[in-house]
Amino acid sequence: MESVRLVDSLAGVDPQEWNALAGEQPCMRHEFLSALIDTGCAAARSGWLPQFLLLRRAGALAGAMPLFAKSHSYGEYVFDWAWAEAHQRHGVEYYPKLLGAVPFTPITGRRLLAPREEDRKLLASAALDIARAFSSLHVLFLKEEE
Repeated sequence: MESVRLVDSLAGVDPQEWNALAGEQPCMRHEFLSALIDTGCAAARSGWLPQFLLLRRAGALAGAMPLFAKSHSYGEYVFDWAWAEAHQRHGVEYYPKLLGAVPFTPITGRRLLAPREEDRKLLASAALDIARAFSSLHVLFLKEEE
């Protein structure tokens, strides 16, 4: 049985399962992301509401994507102020926006954490569905093939 779910914390996610998906990316590791959230650096009160997308198959973590609902554009190393201003001029809300990234970390890497191509496509599709509740979906510093 397969399920895709959105959670607001990594507390209920087994670190070994997550880290197996993150591979050699130190800034995608469970410990790193949890430290950013637990210290308040990347937490709701600082404008980074965690929204982790989890794909489970037979109970095991088969894929994941770190997402954040952002209420500002700070800490992304991509400056989209012109987009925010354009939205405001046209009376359209830009924030919150949905962001797939590692907070405060302009390092290229995988953002769709799944070994199987079909699972990465499933995660991307789910992220696009979730993004309908936001102004937009931004995925930063991802690998070219993603």
